[in-house]
Amino acid sequence: MKRRFSFVMVFLIGLIVGGGINASAGGPKIPAFELLSLDGKKYTDKDLLDKPTLLVFWASWCGTCQHELPKVHDLKEKTKGKPFQIIAIGFKDSEANIRGYVTSHPNVFNFPVLYDPGDRVATRLGAQYTPTLFLLNKKGELVLHHFSEGFFERLDFQEALRKLLKEV
Repeated sequence: MKRRFSFVMVFLIGLIVGGGINASAGGPKIPAFELLSLDGKKYTDKDLLDKPTLLVFWASWCGTCQHELPKVHDLKEKTKGKPFQIIAIGFKDSEANIRGYVTSHPNVFNFPVLYDPGDRVATRLGAQYTPTLFLLNKKGELVLHHFSEGFFERLDFQEALRKLLKEV
């Protein structure tokens, strides 16, 4: 039986073999995908090129997500005007619930929100938990991966983001 490795597994193996994180080099490249934002705009893996990106996989019912999303908002405000983007992707939830949460929290969402029907993209990337965050370099390569809370407080995240913003 042929086994497929997820995006995250390839990244983790690379960290073990490579011995650390290099924001410039990055890890595996994000696989091809296509999703629609809640306002109907099409996003693909090509939209993750030319500037560092934070992908946030979340669900409306997730208490940790509800706690972390304002931090995502704050990060977007701090990086305003810089070549950096944040894209949230609702998964493990219904589109109606994602839309309802976004509508009822307009002060949180200063970044695009996409919906992943059937969790296809999340599965390909290895996002199993809410929230799951992926920091990508401008080549669309994985720099850091995290699930649950505490990502924004991690020193390696802060250092990687600083380096990524300098390189663009």
